[in-house]
Amino acid sequence: MVCRTDRTVIQWYNSKDEPENKMCNPCYEKNRLDVAVAAGTTCVKCETDTTSKWYSCKDEPGTKICISCYQKNMLDVAAAAGTTCVKCGTDTTFNWYNCKDEPGTKICMGCYDKNSYEKTKICMGCYDKNSYEKKKAAKANEK
Repeated sequence: MVCRTDRTVIQWYNSKDEPENKMCNPCYEKNRLDVAVAAGTTCVKCETDTTSKWYSCKDEPGTKICISCYQKNMLDVAAAAGTTCVKCGTDTTFNWYNCKDEPGTKICMGCYDKNSYEKTKICMGCYDKNSYEKKKAAKANEK
């Protein structure tokens, strides 16, 4: 399967069928689903065969679980361990990150994303002022 779109998309993938061609994300995901269906892949937990994202099942080696079951399993594992976000207190995420502010604790995906955004966020006024100040300093150093 090869994508024939001429639209610009964020992510392009190499085609395994035709290495010289690229596929957009929707075509890539459809191709993954087609390959899984052709291989007879089904989730050992819920028996679905309609997902493009598969994980190896740790409970039953050699079998696969779908992304929905994988995420539910990650929630169950975190709940059993008593994992909660040190920032907001939630216990309902399947992605946990080590908290850099408080070693040994975890933060949820939402707080991690928010924290990452706030560290890189700068208003255009400040950006323009910083750029102006840097250019002004560079010109002063040239003299």
